[in-house]
Amino acid sequence: MRKVFDRKAARELAGEPMSDIELAIELSKVYKTSLAKLPLFDEAVTREPNLLRRCILFVETREYGERVLELVHTRRDDFHTYFSGEDAGTLQRFASGSLECLVTCHRLSEGIDIRDVANVFLFSSARSRLETIQRIGRCLRRDPDNPNKQAKIIDFTRIGGTEENNPDIGRREWLEGVAAVRPKPAAS
Repeated sequence: MRKVFDRKAARELAGEPMSDIELAIELSKVYKTSLAKLPLFDEAVTREPNLLRRCILFVETREYGERVLELVHTRRDDFHTYFSGEDAGTLQRFASGSLECLVTCHRLSEGIDIRDVANVFLFSSARSRLETIQRIGRCLRRDPDNPNKQAKIIDFTRIGGTEENNPDIGRREWLEGVAAVRPKPAAS
């Protein structure tokens, strides 16, 4: 973050000030690729190894995804990346169950229907709710083979600040509300 503010100050001195939108985008990139999330992820999957079963991990960049993969690899070997330009066969392997875990950027945010996906990690989320809805929707589908499936969504949100300077506050509150929703029991 300091580097972003240093660039902002340098541009101001050069007579080319950074706009508020540019600043917000630059800071957003810092938050979305924060290495501080990695030990938290490691702790979560150490406590609950099943979080890496039927799991999609959404990351901001391929480089960040490689760091996440290093941690996944210490726990399982049936995982793969699914970034732009990769073989569609990877998705078919995940759908068939021969892969348990996928690390991806935007590629799987929409358009897939794999009903047994149970867990989603959001290392990176856009400010707009649409992308978050699409991503969590990967695991919120009913699975006819597992009618008692409980989806788990793990989102890494920044704590502190105000809703004006920390959009994670609103997303966290919204997701907590979504988490409180339970399916209605089937009619007998």
